[in-house]
Amino acid sequence: MAEQHKRGSLPDHGKHVQSSSKKPRAQALVKQNRLGGGRRGEGGLEEEEVGQSGDAWAVVASTEVMHVPQLNNLSMGLTLMGISLLRCRACLLPLKPPTFKCVAGHILCGACRARHAQACAVATAYAACAEVDAFVRDAKVPCVFAGHGCASYVAYYQAADRERACPWAPCYCPDFACHFFTSPARLLDHFRADHPSWPVTSVAYGEAMKLTLPPPPGQGLIIVLVSGEDRSVFLVSSSALGRTTAVSVVCVRANGDAAAGVSQFSCEIFLQPPRDNRNLASLSLTFPMPSSDMWAGVFTAAEQDYLLAMTPKMMATDASGEAPDLMIRIDKAGQADANSTPTPAARSSEETTAACNSVLDGWEEAGFSSAVDLLHV
Repeated sequence: MAEQHKRGSLPDHGKHVQSSSKKPRAQALVKQNRLGGGRRGEGGLEEEEVGQSGDAWAVVASTEVMHVPQLNNLSMGLTLMGISLLRCRACLLPLKPPTFKCVAGHILCGACRARHAQACAVATAYAACAEVDAFVRDAKVPCVFAGHGCASYVAYYQAADRERACPWAPCYCPDFACHFFTSPARLLDHFRADHPSWPVTSVAYGEAMKLTLPPPPGQGLIIVLVSGEDRSVFLVSSSALGRTTAVSVVCVRANGDAAAGVSQFSCEIFLQPPRDNRNLASLSLTFPMPSSDMWAGVFTAAEQDYLLAMTPKMMATDASGEAPDLMIRIDKAGQADANSTPTPAARSSEETTAACNSVLDGWEEAGFSSAVDLLHV
């Protein structure tokens, strides 16, 4: 089933199919920061109403509970219960083990005892709650992005962390005129069905692969890469930068926070001239991979912080008709050294001088008087 969403309206990331019977629900206003180079609609920070129904309930910690929500895990051997019982009486967030009970019977997170003592006059002593700890660790809810394909269940107190790191968090189709909105993994099927001009190619971490050379400046190129290991999706795009052609790449995902445990990537893009052509230099750029939920549509390579700029002369074929190779290698952070690609053989000093002169000629050809001019475009 196609998942469509108006670009200027508010997506409901946590939306689930409603059951026919009405059940109590909790509602919350959640601030969501859009990732990407621009904005669709008004404002990068939006407020949206998040509700969840069906077999389980997950509520963002800072919600104002309007009704008493329930945790319904009958299929997992648990009974229907109010989810407010799993909240700390001090911070009002989901209880995090180890938990403690004060003399008045209030159950708290271990870190909240000092705060609770200011509000509860009889909170002079606390007892560890091993039984509550066991229950809190086992009370699980489905991921808030279950409607977008995530089949994970997570402990209730870890639900917010899962939301920040879930790879199934939905993204927009890069085509700004297209309203498709779903997880990156499901976007792949959409690309194949509705955007056949965007080639989808499998990529292996730590291995260099050859890309199609971009067309002349002014004619963009889009290539979709998907990891065979974890189904991460990467988008390669080219655009004009003066008389040069810029190439850059981003990871298509709605979350990229390393602090939340999300995988980080590094990328190397390099242009390797034909081996027999001594007048062309090898160009290489290694950079930390940025992430985007494609809120602004296909990104413009020339506007990215990291890009590889190639002049027409650098991309031209040599006398034998052989063209240079545009290569890319993607690594998970920390694995670049272990999964290294052999560096091209070193050139002699004469070859290096000729290659450098070629680069300078290319800059002049593109209208740049120096590398400083190129960097300040």
